Amino acid sequence: MNWLTLWRVTAFAVAASALIALGCSDDPTQPKVAKPRYPEATTKDIVISNFLLSYKDRDIEQFEKLLHEDYMWFNQASSAPPEYYTRDEDIAITGNMFLAARHTHPESNLWLDRLDLTLYGAVWVEIVEFNSSPCEDCWETTRDYYFVLMTAGGATTYIANDLVRFVVVPVDLNGNKIYKIIRCDDMPKPL
Repeated sequence: MNWLTLWRVTAFAVAASALIALGCSDDPTQPKVAKPRYPEATTKDIVISNFLLSYKDRDIEQFEKLLHEDYMWFNQASSAPPEYYTRDEDIAITGNMFLAARHTHPESNLWLDRLDLTLYGAVWVEIVEFNSSPCEDCWETTRDYYFVLMTAGGATTYIANDLVRFVVVPVDLNGNKIYKIIRCDDMPKPL
């Protein structure tokens, strides 16, 4: 009888171990796939998330991928000239800020102690035309932003706390629809 009990306990222990080992193991036919840091901008929200992430990472290549070839940045009407920046001009300006924030800008006196961008709000409105032309699946969102740029331990600090309007449009990329930013408008907050 002891022999039978010992055999049952051993058999139970082996069976339980096998179930635990096999039941808890990862399925080798479905390996875990890591999410990319910058997912393809297949939704308008991903465009904004990647935009913010490119600022956080100071990654000009990722920033550049988000901008439509006809992209324009429009300054506030009360701002000093220029009225707007083209895609190439905005990429150059942003790229210099990113280099300064990483302390890799060739002019060390331009290095930044702080470069932060925060966006608030997430309401999208579909627009049916852009620049007086029909626009299918085009969207805009106006968001509060808070932008801080600080040099030399705070000796020079620029803080902007206004509104920015993003307009995104669909673009075909190898047969897949992605969204790109075609226009940004820097706007004052209403008084």
